[in-house]
Amino acid sequence: MLTEIITFELKYRAKRVDTYLYFVVLFLFSIVAVDFIFDGNLGAIRKNAPVLIAKTMTITTALFIMMVSMIMGVAALRDFDHRMESLMFVNPIRKSDYVLGRFFGAFIMVLLIFSALPLGMMLGELMPWRVATTFHAWYYIQPFLGFILPTLFFSSALFFIGGALSRKLIVVYTQGIVLLMVYLLTLQISKGEIGQFWTALLDPFSFQAIGIATSYWTAIE
Repeated sequence: MLTEIITFELKYRAKRVDTYLYFVVLFLFSIVAVDFIFDGNLGAIRKNAPVLIAKTMTITTALFIMMVSMIMGVAALRDFDHRMESLMFVNPIRKSDYVLGRFFGAFIMVLLIFSALPLGMMLGELMPWRVATTFHAWYYIQPFLGFILPTLFFSSALFFIGGALSRKLIVVYTQGIVLLMVYLLTLQISKGEIGQFWTALLDPFSFQAIGIATSYWTAIE
């Protein structure tokens, strides 16, 4: 039953126009994301350097985190909004299959939508305004797997649980705003070594953590 519910959730999202709109918007922004976020002289660091790619992905995820809340909120609350929960609960469906099926179906769709991030950045490297350099696909895949995927899983779980427990979409959206506020809070406590430690630990998107961890690295490193 679990696979059937996951499949149903994927088919439902595939029929919605906003699913493709999210992908297109994120893809188009990702093409110019590095130039938009790191506009200026970077010295010996090129714009396709792994560290800048990782930072760009994390800050872009922060900017578009509300997409995750919208997808996970709908998955958690759709039956309650349509007053269909009583019909679902009287059917011989295990609670674990129902909850996990909805969650993983929506989460897989979140990953598919955010795959626009590395794909768009790869295409951006080929744009005429960028200086031609050696292309390495792994520089885009590695930070997506190492930073973005865990961030999306954590935030998706947070939004889904918040929606399932509160049964209110406003709570899910508020959680997305809270994550951004936590990130802004980490900027205020980043002074000094102790502040940097807590900044790296509390930053929900890892942008500050990457900067602190690589602050003393050379350009080659």
